[in-house]
Amino acid sequence: MATVPRGKESRREGDDHISRLPDAILGEIISRLPTKDGGRTQAVASRWRHLWRSVPLSIDLDEDPGAWRLIQSGEISGILSSHHGPGRRFSVPRRYFDGDAHPAATLDGWLRSPALDGLRELEFHYDLWCRSPTQPPPPPPTSVCRFSSTLHVVSFGGCGFPDGNAGALHLPLLEQLSLLNVKISESSLYALLAGCPVLQSLMLTDSIGCSAIRIVSRTIRSIGVRQSSGSFKIQRLVIQDAPCLERLILCGQHFYSEMIISVISAPKLYALGQLPVEGRPRLEFGATVFLGSRVVNSTMVVPNVKVLALTYMDLSLDMVIEFMKCFPCLENLYIKMTKYYIESAETNACWNWDWNFISALDIRIKKIVLTTYQGNMAHVNFAKFFVLYARVLQSMVLEVDVRNDNKAWIERQQKMLHIENRASRGARFDFVHHFAQPLSLEYLWSEQVHDLSTGDPFVRFDRWA
Repeated sequence: MATVPRGKESRREGDDHISRLPDAILGEIISRLPTKDGGRTQAVASRWRHLWRSVPLSIDLDEDPGAWRLIQSGEISGILSSHHGPGRRFSVPRRYFDGDAHPAATLDGWLRSPALDGLRELEFHYDLWCRSPTQPPPPPPTSVCRFSSTLHVVSFGGCGFPDGNAGALHLPLLEQLSLLNVKISESSLYALLAGCPVLQSLMLTDSIGCSAIRIVSRTIRSIGVRQSSGSFKIQRLVIQDAPCLERLILCGQHFYSEMIISVISAPKLYALGQLPVEGRPRLEFGATVFLGSRVVNSTMVVPNVKVLALTYMDLSLDMVIEFMKCFPCLENLYIKMTKYYIESAETNACWNWDWNFISALDIRIKKIVLTTYQGNMAHVNFAKFFVLYARVLQSMVLEVDVRNDNKAWIERQQKMLHIENRASRGARFDFVHHFAQPLSLEYLWSEQVHDLSTGDPFVRFDRWA
């Protein structure tokens, strides 16, 4: 009997290990591929042809900045008609409704496809620029209601909720909700939130059609507020009773509205920021008041906040010390400087330091990230304070401009910072590049508000605006 050489046999057995996996595992792999790539798996092998049509359908047209060049609006109906369902995710960005006179009808037609039965994630944003300012935004499609018992993630964008309409939506499994550039009254907003009994994260733009929002939720863990265009902005956001709230995120370094944010009861709130460079919004923790990145009144400490992100034009140690007085348990501090030139009005010189405070203060900071670090005396003195007095410091990251990223410059900075005299002998000091702003800040903001898998929402602070 002829024998097959061992090497050839091994190669033949290993030609296609993936196809030997069970259908259930292959289906899970295919369902997580980008939309276009998932459809292409039908050409891999005859055994794969039925898999794409049977796995949960995921159509994410915003998954790639170039996705719009790959899948045109007219192809969406074809994809839906060729799939057997059920649906996992359906995400349609605003560019797919560009110039569409009837976006609600278009979206409604897609959502009625059997291929989307059992849909878990729905995101859409009508095009805001295709209508006049006096024209009311179209409502969400009525077909959204057919997914009320299965939706876990929803993002409504560019639509309007007529009074009473939002109350018709009862989403018992919804965990993530985004309301972006929508128009909704206070009563409809409260009805919508009341219909989401397990909601964990909420993203709002500051222009949603009502002047005041009051949050009363036993389940919500994260709230984000984004600045946006629009004439009718939120004037007051009140966190009245949120026993599980852990993070309050202000997306963007400029808040043009005169918003007041009052935190009345949020005993588990530990992550706050980024507090913008201007004196807006006004943030109130009882008698403690902040205007942007400035402390106005610090008569009451907030002991539960451990993660803080700030933005400054000039890096001021005095201002940061005031925040440390308000947040005595602060562990992670992120600071973004918006000036890219060397001159600074601040010096942070040691003879201006509050020595009485320093001698009495138990600095608990473990991690510091400074973006746009220039290495001038103001920045050096600021960082040196924590080098010399932060006894439990574990990491200091100084994100520098690429022009300063050379060995000789870094060695000079290390000497100026007195790193050899550091208070925390185990602390790590890293000089890294200041990376450019990413293409999609909207994606990053959404991730920081809705991704609750990490305890620190600012781990990629250098990529924020």
